[in-house]
Amino acid sequence: MNLEFFQQILTIVATVTLAFSGVLQAARYQMDFFGALVLAFVSAVGGGTLRDLLIGATPVFWAVDPSYIQIIIPTTVLSILALRFYTPPPKLYLVDVADAAGLALFAILGAQKALSYQLIEPVAVIMGVITGIAGGMIRDVLTPTTPFVMRSEMYALAAIIGVVVYTLVRSYIPETAAMITGMLAIFSLRVAAIYWQIQVPIIKFKDKT
Repeated sequence: MNLEFFQQILTIVATVTLAFSGVLQAARYQMDFFGALVLAFVSAVGGGTLRDLLIGATPVFWAVDPSYIQIIIPTTVLSILALRFYTPPPKLYLVDVADAAGLALFAILGAQKALSYQLIEPVAVIMGVITGIAGGMIRDVLTPTTPFVMRSEMYALAAIIGVVVYTLVRSYIPETAAMITGMLAIFSLRVAAIYWQIQVPIIKFKDKT
């Protein structure tokens, strides 16, 4: 498969997925259409916007490519209509799974873009993680929710591991296969953490005795 076409498909899927997670978050807190649209937008493009500003890729991607807006608005409308007939499952919440998919897709796409700007691999890992988590952080800050990355859940760590895997294996296997490997690593770790409630160690003061 042509790499550019593969990236385009992943970008569309990631944009739809994270926009959907924004609408789901809006539904959790009973927001109106405008609130859902704002959360969908920041979820889908917030991380990539911050990445582009940091690496000097300006104007940022969605400002020069209207397809992102053309994807986010219909996704928001269709998601709102669909949620009128949807009851969330009791355990594995759809918003968390959608967010996990978006995290996996955008983290790898972010790292790949950083590498295309000739940045060194450790910086590409950082840019990939920022791309994956920043949109969700902004979404959560706009609602009464502690962002995933600020909790003890395996969220940023899953992104870090997956992006590191991608940067390591891309020297030995085709780029498309390396991207898929990194994405699967992030998504699998994140969903496993949700399902089994896997947490990373927390920082706390020593208990007084």
